[in-house]
Amino acid sequence: MLVTGVGYIGAALVQALLHDGAQVVGLDNGFATDRRALAALAESPRFQLVEGSVSAPRAVARAFAVAPIDTVYHLAAQASAHPRAAPARYTELTNLCGPRVVCEAALRHGVRRLVYASSLRVYGHALPEEVSEATPYGPQQDLAHLAHVYGEKLLELYARRGGFRGVAVRLGVVYGVGPVMKTDPRFMTVPNKFCWQAARGEPLEIHPGAAVPTGFLHLDDAVAALRRAAEAPWPEPYQAANAVGECRTVPEVAALVRQAAAARGLTVTVHSAAADVPPARPTIASRLAAQGWRPRRTMETSIGAVLDHFLRGAAP
Repeated sequence: MLVTGVGYIGAALVQALLHDGAQVVGLDNGFATDRRALAALAESPRFQLVEGSVSAPRAVARAFAVAPIDTVYHLAAQASAHPRAAPARYTELTNLCGPRVVCEAALRHGVRRLVYASSLRVYGHALPEEVSEATPYGPQQDLAHLAHVYGEKLLELYARRGGFRGVAVRLGVVYGVGPVMKTDPRFMTVPNKFCWQAARGEPLEIHPGAAVPTGFLHLDDAVAALRRAAEAPWPEPYQAANAVGECRTVPEVAALVRQAAAARGLTVTVHSAAADVPPARPTIASRLAAQGWRPRRTMETSIGAVLDHFLRGAAP
C-alpha cells in the first residue's frame, strides 16, 4: 500500500495499517511534518518512507518502485486555509498537480483502488440543512478547499477510464491524538488548537461567523472511514462518500474544551465574537453507512484526551 502525505491523518493511517500486518510505503516532503514524529513508524520493517513531493513525477515513481502497490491512499495536500500557511503556488502544485501525477502513476502500475482524502467543505462553509453525496458543490473561500473539488473530479475522470476504483472520502474536521501532532496553529484543526491553547494558558478566540455548524470527525474514525472506503465493494468505478461524526459550532467546541479544562483544575478564557444563536444543525448522510462504517467517538468523550496530550507537552 502507498500512503501519500504521512502527516496528522496519514501517520495514523500508516500506524493502523502496520498494526494489521500490511506492507506500507509512505511519500512525504516534510512540509508541515517534523520527521522526528515519524520515528516510531520508521522502526517497523514493513514501512518505508520516501522523501519527495507528490507533484514531482520522479518522487512518485520512486515510491511506486519500492514495492508492488495495490492500494493508494492519497492524503498529501496543503490542507490549511490559514492565509500564511503556504504560498498560493505551493498549494496549487501540491493540491492540483499532485493528484494528477499520482493518478497517472496508479494507472501505469495497475493499482486497483485509490482513496482520495477530500473534505466536507466541498459543500461550502455553510452546510445545507440536508447533506448527501448528491448535494451540489458549494461556494469556496480558499484555495486549499477549492482544490478538493478539482481533486474529486480528477479522480472520477481517471477511475472511469477503467484503470482503478476511486473513492473520494469527504472528511469532516478531524481531531484527536495521533502519532503526528501539529503544534503550529496554522496547521491545526480547531479542537486540537483550542486544547493546545488551553494547555498553554492562552485564551480561546472565536471569530465572527464561527457559529455555523461544522462536521467534525475523530482521527480514529477518519482512519476507519478511509480504510472502509478502500475495502468496500463499490458498484461503480467512482464514488464520493461523506465521513462525519457530529456537527458542532466552534463556540460549542470551545465550551467542551473549557469544560474538560475545568475538570482538570484549569481556567480557560473564551473571547467570542460569534453570534449567540446558531442556525439549524444539518443532517449528513453517508454512503459509508451501507458499507458498515459508523463513527464511534464523540467530541464530548474524546476532547479530554487531546487536552491531556498537550498538558503533558506543556509540563515543565
